[in-house]
Amino acid sequence: MRRNSKPTDPRILLYKERTASECMNAAFDFIRSNWKILLRYSLYLILPVSIIQTVGIVTVVDSAIANTSEPPMADLIAFILFGTLGFVLLNALIWTMVKLYHDRPDGLVTVTGSIFWHQFWPILGRMAVAVVPLLLILLPVLVISAVIQVFIPIAFFAYMVLALPVLLISPIFALERVSLFEAIKRAFVMGFRQMGALILMALTLVVMVYVLEGVVMLPWGLLIALKSFFADPTLATLPIVDVLVKSLFNLFSVLFCYVTYFSVAVVLISGAYLYGSSVQQREDKSLLTDIDNFENL
Repeated sequence: MRRNSKPTDPRILLYKERTASECMNAAFDFIRSNWKILLRYSLYLILPVSIIQTVGIVTVVDSAIANTSEPPMADLIAFILFGTLGFVLLNALIWTMVKLYHDRPDGLVTVTGSIFWHQFWPILGRMAVAVVPLLLILLPVLVISAVIQVFIPIAFFAYMVLALPVLLISPIFALERVSLFEAIKRAFVMGFRQMGALILMALTLVVMVYVLEGVVMLPWGLLIALKSFFADPTLATLPIVDVLVKSLFNLFSVLFCYVTYFSVAVVLISGAYLYGSSVQQREDKSLLTDIDNFENL
């Protein structure tokens, strides 16, 4: 990847040795510097998925409030499928932005729609392939650890040891010209080498995700309580109040899905900078890319 090595380079460089906290700071700096273009394209890609997922959420909540005997399995399956689609689109969006940002001397300042989409489609194809091992590794390990945890309380930490390196698969597969098998291999090698930093990042980011989602979940939970209250057939309420509560619940459900994706984006970008730090420590990638792009020296 191209990199301007001049001291005046204003970008947050990817290939630079950092501690876990510095990787998270770099991720926030990246988002802060490019929030406008990230917001614009996330509205194009992520918001429609969030709206569709909201249909499933509303159906499941209404079913719970009505105390139906059977859960709406079709809506649950649709919610999971669109959640997977949203995860693929989010990864493609993030790695397209990260790649363009570090390949261009001016970052994302002069990126146009044609430039973005030209880079986006190939990465989307790679992310659609990468999500398969992500799910195949994470879901069975999560189920097994959840069962074992009943008997062995430290099973969750064993799950983290196996699951955290998986976060590095997508940046490696998106940013390097390697096969999926090689990306998985490199991810686990880097992950076990950087396990301490990964665990520290994971614990910190989990707290941050809960705080971000809590801001939306508080009014969302209140609206669920109001929906349940007004669903009582013996209670006489004004139709306008019922419509208002349902509309606000739908709005906050969309916002909840969107904020969840945003929280995951912070985790992914932090993982990208940890990946860049690991590569720099072992391979001095910044020197190699400067040699490949001698005109930038």
